[in-house]
Amino acid sequence: MKKYTKYITLITIGLILTILFWKYPAPHDRILNIQNYLITVGGIISAFVIAYLSAKIFNIKTDRDNRQTQIDKLGERLTAFRQLLYFVMHSRDFWVRYNDIAKFKKEYPGFDYERLRGSGEDPLRYKFHLEQTEISQGTISLYTAMEAIYDKEDKYLIPWAYERTATERYNIDDLSKYHEPCNQIWYYLDGRYAKHGVGLFNDEGLNRMDIENFQERLSIADIRQKGKDFHRVLLASLGSEFYEYVIPKMAELINQNTGIPKGLLKTFYSLLSIMLFGVLLPIILQSISVNKCIDTTLTLIFVNLTTLSLVYFLFEFYDLLKDEIDTNKKSSS
Repeated sequence: MKKYTKYITLITIGLILTILFWKYPAPHDRILNIQNYLITVGGIISAFVIAYLSAKIFNIKTDRDNRQTQIDKLGERLTAFRQLLYFVMHSRDFWVRYNDIAKFKKEYPGFDYERLRGSGEDPLRYKFHLEQTEISQGTISLYTAMEAIYDKEDKYLIPWAYERTATERYNIDDLSKYHEPCNQIWYYLDGRYAKHGVGLFNDEGLNRMDIENFQERLSIADIRQKGKDFHRVLLASLGSEFYEYVIPKMAELINQNTGIPKGLLKTFYSLLSIMLFGVLLPIILQSISVNKCIDTTLTLIFVNLTTLSLVYFLFEFYDLLKDEIDTNKKSSS
């Protein structure tokens, strides 16, 4: 309704000014003064809008820098979580049917989490779900979920998981790829463990050589778990934490840091319109020789359009102020 009110007001003002200028046009000897007034008023308003936009852009940049700091901290947690999953994936002490993983990779080359959980016709998926009896489906479902989150093809002698200073920047596509697999970790290790996980995973099984690396990454992934020993339920809680909070929060912050705010863009268009019809075109009109009728008509059109641009700016300025006040209220509460 508010949107329609804005445009109805603009149309009404435009029609009223058009009728007035058509019925009672200013005499040509006043047109030069009108042009000068238009240039002066347009210049003053443009200067105000530019100052406002500059301050607004500075505030937006500050907010985005603060959000980016939060994104980077959450990204450090996600990187540590991905790395610690590597140690679980390659631990014979964790997987009761560890050899099933090698069998799976041999019989189903290139078969990953997305294909395993996908939809549509896929003969290989059909074979795995309905005909495969020698390989544990629970083991493979959890392993491919961890593999999807780890999301690295280690081509060097030392795997990426052992890089203590590893830093990653994540985008929305990355987060959407990791989100659902995190829930699968909780599902198999805690949520539906009694039905789908019993006998497949050892509660405290982790290679001794990787315990120190796991605990180091664990303290970064979730400071609340610092110093704790590896346990199936601990890993499940991490999966739940990243599924329910860390990844959704990162996605929210990244979306807020992406693109130009619509209100700011509309205000810029208002500025562009005011400068064009209130300053630039009147100056050009004064700089060329045209007959009286064209001079009068164009000047009154510029007055009409500048007035509409100013009214439009006032609407957008009000919305921006209202949003700013609402945001401050939410942050204070």
